[in-house]
Amino acid sequence: MVIWDGLGPVGVMVFVLAAKGPNVHKLPQQVAWWATMICLATAGLSFPAIWRGQDTAILEGIVNLIAVSSAWDSVIWRREHQAISLRAYYWWWSLFWLSLNVIAWSPNLAVSWLAIEFSTLASGALIVLGNTPQALEAAWKYIVIASVGLALGLMGIIFIYGSLRSQGLGWQTLSYVNLWRHHAHIAGIIRAVATLLVVGGIGTKVGLVPFHTWLPDAHSEAPSPVSGLLSGVLLGLCLITLVRFIQAVPVPSESVLSGPHLLLGFGMASVAMGALALFVQHDIKRLLAYSSIEQMGIMAIGFGLGTPLAETAALWQYAFHAVIKSTLFFTSGHLTERYHSKNLGHITDLARQHPKMAGLWAVGILALAGLPPLGLAYSEWMILWALWQSHALWALGTMSTALVLTFTALLYHLLKGLWGGLESWPQLKANTPGGKTLAETSAEM
Repeated sequence: MVIWDGLGPVGVMVFVLAAKGPNVHKLPQQVAWWATMICLATAGLSFPAIWRGQDTAILEGIVNLIAVSSAWDSVIWRREHQAISLRAYYWWWSLFWLSLNVIAWSPNLAVSWLAIEFSTLASGALIVLGNTPQALEAAWKYIVIASVGLALGLMGIIFIYGSLRSQGLGWQTLSYVNLWRHHAHIAGIIRAVATLLVVGGIGTKVGLVPFHTWLPDAHSEAPSPVSGLLSGVLLGLCLITLVRFIQAVPVPSESVLSGPHLLLGFGMASVAMGALALFVQHDIKRLLAYSSIEQMGIMAIGFGLGTPLAETAALWQYAFHAVIKSTLFFTSGHLTERYHSKNLGHITDLARQHPKMAGLWAVGILALAGLPPLGLAYSEWMILWALWQSHALWALGTMSTALVLTFTALLYHLLKGLWGGLESWPQLKANTPGGKTLAETSAEM
């Protein structure tokens, strides 16, 4: 399976290297069809493992599904961005896809760290392709902050490796299996400090508060097909890498520096800040970016709680969020092209001007808001129920409040985009029975 997962990105690189002259314009379709065939092949081969609930197979399936969606969205996106070099775009896009696959299947902490760092460089290069002052600033901010965070994470990994180097296993010293078997040989203080460094360091790539400052700018300025991969896939994979480390090198639960406590704390901060920030956003992609911070907080709470129900719900949350958020980012790219603006105040009257796109946008936003029977509603309720069972009342109260705020904010932005917002409903008077406003019609019912 690892070979098949690597074959997809490597094949894209071959297409890029072979594309010359007029053949360059065939790249989008070639890449999209190649990615589709590889995805179907890997899905067939990994179906038994997915059916058995093997986490790695499920993660690889999600990565490939969103990568294929990104490839097809890139076909349309390219038509609207003729100035960007196709060869450069697909070269870095293939490397980004490869890094995501490595993060998903890696059984080794060091390899995971390298893949996460490589994903920073590849996705940063894709942001730079925008070739605007805002894109350059966002890419620079992203690479610097993420690299500083990952450097701290590397320090934690070095502490762990130094405590176990006498095994003489080389790279295998940092395999998750070996770390679990021998974690008791690591001094408690070393485990605690290393956990703090790794959670804070890799948590920077997750976008957990207060390490999130790069995320809104990067997601806003990245090409929409790339934003879908960044938000829908990369953030969650980095969080799952943290969970693998925390489970392999546990710190006693009574310590405030234990992995679960850190995830719960950062998770509560992220859901609170992310939900509140949604109310004041004016950029359509920044709105989705802050929603990603809130969603990562929800997943962090689930993984931090650590019960079987909570962890299962957090994995479902990741899967649902990957599909929903990538779809919304892809759609937002087409909306910004049609309205020639990313300002939410300019993207209005969708229901009349672009009804099909309005329907897709509405379903996506309502799903993101957690409206039943759409997917996120179930995983979020599972996490809330797990918090109630564990008597984690602070986390329960924080997450419940954040979900209400998120629903309110997203519903407001949705109504404003579809019809112009609540304040403009009287303008729909001509479309209501008897020429009355919606408020007047409702009052008579």
